[in-house]
Amino acid sequence: MPSAGLTKDRKRWLIGLATLGALAICAAASAVPGSFEDRLSLATRLTARWSFLWFLAAFAARPLHQMFGGIWTALLRQRRYVGLGFASAHTIHAMCFIWLIAATPVSRPPYVYFIGGTGYVLMWLMAATSSDAAMRALGRNWKRLHITGIWLLWFIFFASYGGRIFRAETLLLGSVTTALLVAAALIRIPLVRTAFGPRRPRSIDLGAADRR
Repeated sequence: MPSAGLTKDRKRWLIGLATLGALAICAAASAVPGSFEDRLSLATRLTARWSFLWFLAAFAARPLHQMFGGIWTALLRQRRYVGLGFASAHTIHAMCFIWLIAATPVSRPPYVYFIGGTGYVLMWLMAATSSDAAMRALGRNWKRLHITGIWLLWFIFFASYGGRIFRAETLLLGSVTTALLVAAALIRIPLVRTAFGPRRPRSIDLGAADRR
């Protein structure tokens, strides 16, 4: 079980911050001049970018803690709530996307729905099992679920933003986000962290916190 001090330190309001941020983006997009399709498309794109930031923070929290400590240790302590914040914000993105597909001529290839849908199912399963009780109940299967889910989500973001590199109007966005994703994946490899001369901070007590 987590220590009392650590439990008090957990900031559940991060979930609300991620959710309110996504809702605020939707509200702002709805006020932008243009057609309904333009506004809904803008909300869909921006909520994806907002949730991407939360995903990246959760994905890179542990290796950044292992390399540098400090503020990254604080981030790792809140990783569960950062991850739940991502799930909430990305669900709002999904609602925007579904609305966009249903109400406008916009469409995507079938594989996008299959891969993206699988990613969402795993994301929601991860969110539903983000508790100490679920970790104990699932045992090793908990880690298998969360590792599979987080890497599939990484791949979906990588494929989505990587494709933007090949279009002039989205070259900068694609280059920056893809570079961040690649860097976050690389620092999860112990040899890479060692090559960058990481500091090895004192191990922190995360109780039953995940080891993804």
